[in-house]
Amino acid sequence: MKKITFKTVVLGVACLPFLSGCAEVAGFKLATAGLMAVSHGVFSNPDVNLKEKNFAAADFLAGQMKAYIDIHDYIRVFPLEELDNAGISSPLGKAIPEGIGLRFHELGYRVDMARVVAGGKAGIYAAPSSPINADFVLKGNYLVHDGQVDVYLRVFDARNGQVVGQFDYVMPLSSELNKLSQTEAKIFVVE
Repeated sequence: MKKITFKTVVLGVACLPFLSGCAEVAGFKLATAGLMAVSHGVFSNPDVNLKEKNFAAADFLAGQMKAYIDIHDYIRVFPLEELDNAGISSPLGKAIPEGIGLRFHELGYRVDMARVVAGGKAGIYAAPSSPINADFVLKGNYLVHDGQVDVYLRVFDARNGQVVGQFDYVMPLSSELNKLSQTEAKIFVVE
């Protein structure tokens, strides 16, 4: 007999209300709880790559944002900053919001990722030719400590500052994340 994993059981239970025709609201709550449990495993598993973690975070945020954002709204994505060094970022601080922005784009949102991409990919995610005021903004922080990375994501309504989506999670500090979290040395001249 095959071993049934926890994820399989959670997903199966989450799908029951949809298959049985039960109330939509109850099904949504149960499915959301199941997806949250499964996605937790995504973030704690060091073998899962950063792209999968970014997409899972984007899906979680999209579930919260759908009551506020429609396809005509514009989301501007900013690099995540180090929590203990305001204004400082790293390749990790750009890779996480880039992956989330890419997933938002796949979900049908209008996304400006020009601030988080560089080099050869900059043309793919170029900012619009004429300036567009962002309706919503994705920002956040990260903190590398004690063998882990804490990530704090927020989606704000740019018009009034209201938080319309938030997700905080912890990832184990893999060799990939450790390398990406290294910031460039900068020299400041103080007179």
